[in-house]
Amino acid sequence: TIIDVGVEKGTDFLTNKFPHAKYYLIEANPIFYEYLQNDFLKKFKGKLFKSAAGNEIAKKYLFDSGPISSFYARDDYKFKDKKLVSILPLDIILKNEEVQKNTLLKVDCEGGELDVLEGASNILNIVSYVIVELRLQKIKTYNPSHLISYLFQKDFIWSSILKIYYAKYGIDYIDILFVKKTK
Repeated sequence: TIIDVGVEKGTDFLTNKFPHAKYYLIEANPIFYEYLQNDFLKKFKGKLFKSAAGNEIAKKYLFDSGPISSFYARDDYKFKDKKLVSILPLDIILKNEEVQKNTLLKVDCEGGELDVLEGASNILNIVSYVIVELRLQKIKTYNPSHLISYLFQKDFIWSSILKIYYAKYGIDYIDILFVKKTK
């Protein structure tokens, strides 16, 4: 099982590697719902949850500009639109689903990654793998070491860098695989 938070139109590196997995898709931006329901879920097993994941129950404006959407303003990007969307902790979103060991949680939320993890305490007690997009510049939401420390406190260790995204002034963000420590 793969829990994909911030799925947009699908996470290719996951669907290519795990085409037979069950996908729990958590997406805040309504512009992707039709594609996810009518295309993605016709090719892959899974379920779409039309909500943002975070560390509280709330409604917030999601800034949108086609391929990029975020709850946070950016230094390098002007958003064209905003939409009021619901936010729920991941533990609430998935409370009626059977999440088991060996599940992978992927979080790519344009600066909201730590918020998502803070709302997923129960999920983090179960899953074995976490892939996080770790922002290093352009969005001022969390200190990257806080996110790494939070996962360490939840018994996850940094395993490997999956991808590095370069920008004009260095590394923009990296995708990191964290693995649950064996006891």
